[in-house]
Amino acid sequence: MLRVTKNNINISWDENYDWKDFSNIVLKSIFSTLKFESIEKRLIIDVYFIDNNEMKKLNDKHLGNNYETDVLSFNYYEGWKNGKLLTNHGLFPGEENLNELGELFLSIPKILQQAKENDVSSLKELSTMAIHGTLHLLGYNHEVLNEEKIMFSKTDKILEGITEEF
Repeated sequence: MLRVTKNNINISWDENYDWKDFSNIVLKSIFSTLKFESIEKRLIIDVYFIDNNEMKKLNDKHLGNNYETDVLSFNYYEGWKNGKLLTNHGLFPGEENLNELGELFLSIPKILQQAKENDVSSLKELSTMAIHGTLHLLGYNHEVLNEEKIMFSKTDKILEGITEEF
């Protein structure tokens, strides 16, 4: 397992893949999201670059969806709502560190495929998914139309701040 760490953001991937170059844009996207949301606390986020097979297994195991997807987010605390930690009710018994926000799983092959389909650069698509996943960790959702508008509007605004990368 290879790893890049910066300011409590840990990115890991299987050593069989040459995905290190993707780490900088993901780090910048996560930091930009936290800054946009006025999160001053250094939160720990574990990010995993994975392949489609691993993503399909995770998606099936945790959400009952037997297909690969681009990003999965798993919060350590269910108390996050719209960028604020409202309660510190832990999802994992014995978990005491409120600085640990959660985990992001990014399927690099799926994201690269989507970039081609959406006619955008791979870095822009990867950034979009990292922002999207981080917003989920911060308690944003898109289950209903109003929430979807808020979440996608925030994603677009955050992307505007880092467009020089694409």
